[in-house]
Amino acid sequence: MEEKFNHTILVVDDEEDEVAKAIGKIVETLGVDIVCAASGAEGIEKIQKASIRFSLIISNQRMPGMKGYEFLEKAREITPDTVRVLVTGYSDMDAIIDAVNRGSIHRYISKPWDSEEFLNTLRSGLSHYEVSRENERLLRLAKDQNAKLYMLNCDLKEKAESNQKVIEQLDREIASLTGKIDGGKAMAGNRENRSRQRLETILQENGLLTREKLEAFHGAFMGELLEQFQDLAARNGFSMPGSA
Repeated sequence: MEEKFNHTILVVDDEEDEVAKAIGKIVETLGVDIVCAASGAEGIEKIQKASIRFSLIISNQRMPGMKGYEFLEKAREITPDTVRVLVTGYSDMDAIIDAVNRGSIHRYISKPWDSEEFLNTLRSGLSHYEVSRENERLLRLAKDQNAKLYMLNCDLKEKAESNQKVIEQLDREIASLTGKIDGGKAMAGNRENRSRQRLETILQENGLLTREKLEAFHGAFMGELLEQFQDLAARNGFSMPGSA
């Protein structure tokens, strides 16, 4: 896991001697910070004032004023991700079942407890807390990435729509220019035919050229005219048919 956890455990028990023994074992074996409270009310106050959330809460069931499961149920409302462990005797089994059903506790430890089992329960609880926090971090990361991807997708979609409009406008302009070019070609062809017919008539009426010379002149004239059109087309960024 990427995050390094500095665990703090809250122990709530009015039996101070028993708490002291448990704390000694926890600190020695797990190397975590410990905060103690002598009642459920004091435990709630410490939870509310804590600068960082507790990784795990251990509460005795039988305490004056507020029972352990009642305290843990209130603690869940304040810090739902914190792992909650209830310490109780076998005679309190109904309270344990009720606490489990309500979701107030994750584990319970029966008195008198076995030290190794007690520590294993705490290790398991801290591991559970780490997994929960890591899942929370990954969920936040996934939400952030999804939000970024959504914004990127919107941006790309907007650019694609804008580019499509530009392409459509260019298509219209190309179509318009093509129409003008085709119209110009038609007009040039008509003028060419009229000019040729008129020139042939003048030359024939005045007997200036024979049919052979007229055809030669006509070919030279058309070649020059074609070169002029090709030059005009090149200056305007177009090409005449057959001018590759």
